[in-house]
Amino acid sequence: MNQTAFKSFIFISALLAIIADFFEINLLFYFLKPLTTSLIILFLLKHLDTAAKVYSNLIIIGLLFCLGGDTFLLIPDFFVFGLGSFLIGHLWFIAAFVKENGWKFPHKTGIPLTVFGSILYGLIYPNLGKLFLPVAVYMTVVVVMSWQGIAFTRNSTKITFKRVGLAVSLFLFSDAFIALNKFYAPISFSGVIILTTYWMAIFLIAKSATNREEI
Repeated sequence: MNQTAFKSFIFISALLAIIADFFEINLLFYFLKPLTTSLIILFLLKHLDTAAKVYSNLIIIGLLFCLGGDTFLLIPDFFVFGLGSFLIGHLWFIAAFVKENGWKFPHKTGIPLTVFGSILYGLIYPNLGKLFLPVAVYMTVVVVMSWQGIAFTRNSTKITFKRVGLAVSLFLFSDAFIALNKFYAPISFSGVIILTTYWMAIFLIAKSATNREEI
């Protein structure tokens, strides 16, 4: 399967999953959601950047934990397991970014991200109950992941690495919508927004680890 066909297959799977979720066709959604993430991982494996083997492997592991998170979140009672799986995935992404760029903490990025995370947590805190600590830890990790991802983009001249900043921003945006929709107030078309930004995020992260001569 060539690149265009593979990307089209991912797009169709994601689109059908979003439609299935919107119209509450649960069995179809339960199949297509992990399938879409799996296709993104397979796309990366097919076009893996062997010149940056360690970075690519770290990204693959992170995406596999995202796939685990996708699966856990299909079952409401497994929310904590899904949260934990995504948290571990973010740690692998951080490891990948730091491997290429080292630890960077630009204040112009960190301060807005910290303020954003603090305001978001303040809004949802009254409804977190026993989840107040796991959610706080998760939000801290995703803010750090976004911080390192954006810093990585700013310090890189490679085209695929330039997309990482957008990817982590979309991931943070998607997580924020999940948090607000679940713990603050229902948001219209939240499923469409969450899934669209999430799959865009992990696809761009996957592309950052692909062969730069092919993609």
